[in-house]
Amino acid sequence: MAPASTGLTFLLVGLDERARETFETTLRADTGRLAPTETIVVEHDDAGGIAAALERAASPFVSFVTRGLRVPSGAIDAVLAEFEVHSATDVLYTDEAVERPGVGIEPVLKPDPEPERLRNQYFWGDLVVFRTEVLRRLGGPREGFGSVTMYDLALRATREPLVVRHLAVVGAIRDEASSLGAVAEADVPAARLALEEHLAATGGGTVRSIGLDGVHDTRRAVQGEPLISIVIPTRGQFLPGGEQSYLVDAVGSIVERSSYPNYEIVVVIDDVADAGVVERITELAGDRLHLVPWTESFNFSGKINLGVLNSIGEYVLILNDDVRVLTPDWLEAMLALAQLPNAGMSGCMLYYEDDTIQHAGHHYWRGDTIHVGMNVPRGSAGPTEGYRLEREVVGITAACAMMRRSVYLEVGGMTTLLPGAFNDVDLCLKVLQQGYDILWTPHAELYHYESKTRDARVRHYEVTTAWGRWEHRMHQPGFWPYPV
Repeated sequence: MAPASTGLTFLLVGLDERARETFETTLRADTGRLAPTETIVVEHDDAGGIAAALERAASPFVSFVTRGLRVPSGAIDAVLAEFEVHSATDVLYTDEAVERPGVGIEPVLKPDPEPERLRNQYFWGDLVVFRTEVLRRLGGPREGFGSVTMYDLALRATREPLVVRHLAVVGAIRDEASSLGAVAEADVPAARLALEEHLAATGGGTVRSIGLDGVHDTRRAVQGEPLISIVIPTRGQFLPGGEQSYLVDAVGSIVERSSYPNYEIVVVIDDVADAGVVERITELAGDRLHLVPWTESFNFSGKINLGVLNSIGEYVLILNDDVRVLTPDWLEAMLALAQLPNAGMSGCMLYYEDDTIQHAGHHYWRGDTIHVGMNVPRGSAGPTEGYRLEREVVGITAACAMMRRSVYLEVGGMTTLLPGAFNDVDLCLKVLQQGYDILWTPHAELYHYESKTRDARVRHYEVTTAWGRWEHRMHQPGFWPYPV
């Protein structure tokens, strides 16, 4: 049958009679819809039946319905209009919602396409629309994948040169309160197979665990053993009234806890540093330590630039002096992401001393900047499990940020026009502007002893400098679509 010029075919796969009727009723109720639709019933969830139904599809676009759903009025027209406006789009997924008894309809907001997040969670959800010809070219769903059939299809689609878009409208409403991308226990081996194939085809990695809640622990592999230059700017003084030094504690935790062997520690230190602090970090770090004197007034950016120029590592790790390493493989976790072909930066999970989250990525929302997860208890999952997932982000804090030396130099390093505040925002946006990705991992965990009650005043010129450059980029909900 020749495809129609517009319209959408829904393949109803393995639905019981009630679920079919509910879905088709919502289609009939959308009386103002402009685009035609058709439904094709596939009695059993098997690849042969789905392939036959796909060949019968008369529309240029097709979507699978594998459980009870309702489609809100106007959603189908919005989807097809998006394909018309963005004519290069091959695959499109939408937001969705869950209706809970006594609670009402709760939206499930999703990020824009994030390939690294996708290997840890199937977040595309229930309404995914393919160009029919693209789906046929992909070979359609594969046999034996059960509840992870769409996940497997999504992973395969991202390995092809296809354009995937996210439409931030609710395209489906479901009654089930299951987690996004939940996996049936019987389908754990299939999920593992799909992910192992995907990792093998996209640079390597391991599948450590499959979560029934849809959150999987997959890790990219470190390539080789490149030198990492850990650059720490500091005054190098003891805290008032005692013999404690944040710098000594930070260097001690790096040396004692880190499992990655090939690193140097470049400390850019003020000329007013306490001799006792210098002596102790020298004892701790030995030959790994390189001291770089700083004689100017405070400028975090200038110190980092100087430290990078006095380092020799292929990778640079910007690190505050008031942190303590928690996870031994923190360097490996960040390096594996920083080594990805299009990676510009990689960041980590930071906690306050009271075990609340300080940083799980940056969030730029309606002209403001904030840390994702700030003040939320350690161990919290976050919206759509976001605090548990390696994922693409709009930015990361310079309290702990890794990047290739070549990328750091390409973007011009950190601007000395922002000596204290927003220098990391500026750095991240320069990296994104060059077309690189910024990635974040929850598997590198550190304490950050930045006081919640510290003097957080920001100088007016820092605001005018940062926003003068980047105000047009200070709302990017595609990375983290949750309002502040």
